[in-house]
Amino acid sequence: MTTLSQIQHVREPLRLRRFGYLLASVAAIAVAGGAAQEIHRRTTQIALSVEESLVDIGGRDLRLVCSGAGDRKYILEAGATGFAETWTWVQDALDDDARVCSYDRAGMGLSDPSPDGFDPARVATDLHAALTVSGEDGPYILVGHSLGGFLIRDFAAQYPQDVEALVFVDSSHEDQLSIMPEDAAEMTRNFPNTLRMLSHLSATGLLNLWNPIAAGAEGLEGEALRAAEAFAGDRVHLAASADEMEHWDDISARVRQQERPRDLPVLAVTAGASVKGQPDFAEAFSTLHVALAEGSDQGRHIVMSAANHFSILTDREQGAELARLIATFAGVAID
Repeated sequence: MTTLSQIQHVREPLRLRRFGYLLASVAAIAVAGGAAQEIHRRTTQIALSVEESLVDIGGRDLRLVCSGAGDRKYILEAGATGFAETWTWVQDALDDDARVCSYDRAGMGLSDPSPDGFDPARVATDLHAALTVSGEDGPYILVGHSLGGFLIRDFAAQYPQDVEALVFVDSSHEDQLSIMPEDAAEMTRNFPNTLRMLSHLSATGLLNLWNPIAAGAEGLEGEALRAAEAFAGDRVHLAASADEMEHWDDISARVRQQERPRDLPVLAVTAGASVKGQPDFAEAFSTLHVALAEGSDQGRHIVMSAANHFSILTDREQGAELARLIATFAGVAID
């Protein structure tokens, strides 16, 4: 007669073996997923690696994507985790009557990382070097989204002779954490940790199943979407993005100390809708954006009520509308 203890004695090794099989299966799926992701990332990068867009700025390459021709020259600065394709719809709409350049910051997209790590002051010097080497002379209308709003302010402070105007697109502001609820401000401060975690997970293939960064590309299509998917799972891109966000206090303190000439024209655009699942900060941020505009004698503030922080760029119609606002501000009509 078989006893209960004998049955349990048989079942325990079975459970252990089954658990072992499960772990092995998960590991195999992760390895396969990681390999597939790496292949996808590499093929996307090869497809995007147009030789003439890689600019040698002194032993390392910065990817600069310029299009169009005209009297105006726009330089587009992406926000945190962003890259050239973030601006696809805006650049496509602006470059019919102007020269427009977007780019990947050091370590992001297809640009080489800086050997010395992230330095807030180097973002502007990198970009200026790439523009100079490429023969893309100023003056420029600088357009910065989110964190990019900080970065165009720093560029204008370092190279005032090369800047014609500033456009802030739902821009970050040095006072924003102080007006946000404590939990929301804490999420911003913890964002670098999230990016670090995603960077470590990038080799497992798990980001194919869930990646919060990819949500910011909703609305992009074709090559731009493929780039967004590749970079959202790219270890180097995510690590470089984390480096930037870890220097939030340094970046905001830097721009706080810089003075902007009051005769420098400024357009500040606020996204009036909240991102799905996130708190609504539009009214509070609008106040900060008004302050940016009021820092100029030629300042203007506009709210795009249907746009949220991401769709203002990545939605085709909203990106085109933003381009029309920018061009009107610059005195150029877009059909």
